[in-house]
Amino acid sequence: MPATEWIIFIPAILCLAALLFGGLRVAFLGVYLPALLLLPMYFYARLPHLPPLTFIDTAALPLIAVLMAQGLRGWRLRWMDALVLAYTWSAGYSEWTNSSIFNGGLQFYAKLSAVVFPYMMGRLLIDPPDTAPADTAPSGQSQPIPPHHRKQFVQCLIGLLTFVAFTNLYDFFSGFSSSQALWKKFFPDQPIEWPQQMRWGFGRIEGPFAQAILAGMIFLCGIAYCLWLLRADTRWGARRLVAGVPLTLRNITLAALLAGLLMTQSRGPWLGAIVMGGVLWLAQAHSLRRAVAQFLLVAAIAATVAFVYGSEYTAGSRLHAQNAEQEDAIYRRELIKNYLPIFEQRPVFGWGITTYPTIDGQKSIDNQYLFLAVTQGLVGLGIFTAICLASCARLMRLLRAPVTQHDRFLLFVHLGVLIGLMTTIATVYLGQQTELMLFLIVGWVQALDERKLARAAGLSIDQVPVIHRFQSVLG
Repeated sequence: MPATEWIIFIPAILCLAALLFGGLRVAFLGVYLPALLLLPMYFYARLPHLPPLTFIDTAALPLIAVLMAQGLRGWRLRWMDALVLAYTWSAGYSEWTNSSIFNGGLQFYAKLSAVVFPYMMGRLLIDPPDTAPADTAPSGQSQPIPPHHRKQFVQCLIGLLTFVAFTNLYDFFSGFSSSQALWKKFFPDQPIEWPQQMRWGFGRIEGPFAQAILAGMIFLCGIAYCLWLLRADTRWGARRLVAGVPLTLRNITLAALLAGLLMTQSRGPWLGAIVMGGVLWLAQAHSLRRAVAQFLLVAAIAATVAFVYGSEYTAGSRLHAQNAEQEDAIYRRELIKNYLPIFEQRPVFGWGITTYPTIDGQKSIDNQYLFLAVTQGLVGLGIFTAICLASCARLMRLLRAPVTQHDRFLLFVHLGVLIGLMTTIATVYLGQQTELMLFLIVGWVQALDERKLARAAGLSIDQVPVIHRFQSVLG
């Protein structure tokens, strides 16, 4: 291993120092989150007899070790825990049965790092569990969770993404990936599989996220949670930076995140952002029933028009495409045609990550649902879909509980982000930082419950209704 690759272990050292002198939240916000949003995952260090380790791996392992040593304090078992573990097991088992137990173990660890670890942190470190369990706290005496915990997380999230947006302005105008050029110096023997692309005369920025479309998904999340913060704390960043000029940190941050999404020049995240915006619009509606009906009507019309236009736009072959954009669209249509027969040959557990056959040179399956069907079969695809839909259903159920206006908007933001990401991954695989971000949010959603939200609204325990089954938010 080249000496420069030892840089991979710097986040581990920083995380240990943060844990020693600041605690779990300092390590999470000060080390893990910056490693997730500022450092690439496509470079790694490989020690003998160990799986490849990335920056985010070495940042996560000390945190997870401390959480486990504390006995996952405050953790309450939920059905989602079983689904997340089953999804991780499915990835390892599919690889094991199609390749080898060694490759299966590597894939199992990769999913632990990308799925289980962020899920655990989302459950315990963004909205920490109650210090006193709801069933033992004296009626009317329990205290709401301090709201600054989630605000600190969102502030760190959008602050780091604002930095990424500003530092990628040069990449946008030059078409040169400064992130790849910087980190390649430390990993000279490792290839870069996703060189930066040009579109419409500008570089498609990708930051540390490997691909422009993956970067767009991360910026989509940042925009949504920035909107929540601006609404939840009207004083945050409101001071003018220059007297007499309407320039504030609030405006700069939101503008930078929007610019970051636009500079990726990725149509999938743009579509996801539009869908997300429609969900957030529902939070403003006076009549939610009428607003949902209007939203579904508009969505159905838009989907029909998009299907008709898309069918005509991708009717030819890639050889006859008018431009690179049309070629990309045809490529995605051909994926379904080419890989459905492959899926049908091994429909239960799929072909595995390293052994699925390449059809017509299409090694990259740019559709997460199709990718899961091919590599993990109906088991992996079904579990993943269940995780996403169950998270949305939980949010809709929580909207039935007594909540503050800020918490209500946060639930809609969660819902909008999840639906926006579910829309986007029909055009790209869920990889690199996007997978960790998704399961961090899924864990955060599981950390919320009716009683915690109600106590934040100032209600006592005996005033909180217990909802035992799914109830429609429109009921």
